[in-house]
Amino acid sequence: MYTHDDDPAARSRHTPTHRRTGNEPDDPTPAVHRITEMLPIVQAPPRPRMGGRGPAIIGLALLGVCVIAFAAVLIVLRVLPDPFESAAEPLPVTTVTPSAAPRTARFAQPGDCVANTGTEEDPDLVMAPCESGALQVLARFDATSDTRECKGVQGYRYHYFFDSELAGLDFVLCMGKRP
Repeated sequence: MYTHDDDPAARSRHTPTHRRTGNEPDDPTPAVHRITEMLPIVQAPPRPRMGGRGPAIIGLALLGVCVIAFAAVLIVLRVLPDPFESAAEPLPVTTVTPSAAPRTARFAQPGDCVANTGTEEDPDLVMAPCESGALQVLARFDATSDTRECKGVQGYRYHYFFDSELAGLDFVLCMGKRP
């Protein structure tokens, strides 16, 4: 009968090929610790990074909202013109031959009549006789060049404004055609 030590096949399966003779120094670390030291260190998988189109789309959407909000603030503060406001009709151009030196529209008051001796792009209003079809000043607003002041004026169809470097000289004339 063979014992574990006597059976060469059992010895090769269950025992190391090197036998201890008792003369080797004792290893202070057990075999289990030596094996685990040789295993690779397993790290946690890297965190998925945020990328792709999602953040870019969100960033562009936020930028668009900020631009719209900024434009709305400028419109409310009357820095930009209101795009939804209806524009007044252009001033009609008429030729007036005054008998005396023409007085400019700078002195026009409500009830006076004026005529445009310039062009539609560069109007030059002068005082004129109040005849049928003439432009009659319905209201005058001093110290402003904001033509939205004319919105509440009854019969308003045309406006003229003068914008000076000195704010006190600015004015707006709200006008309508005389019947």
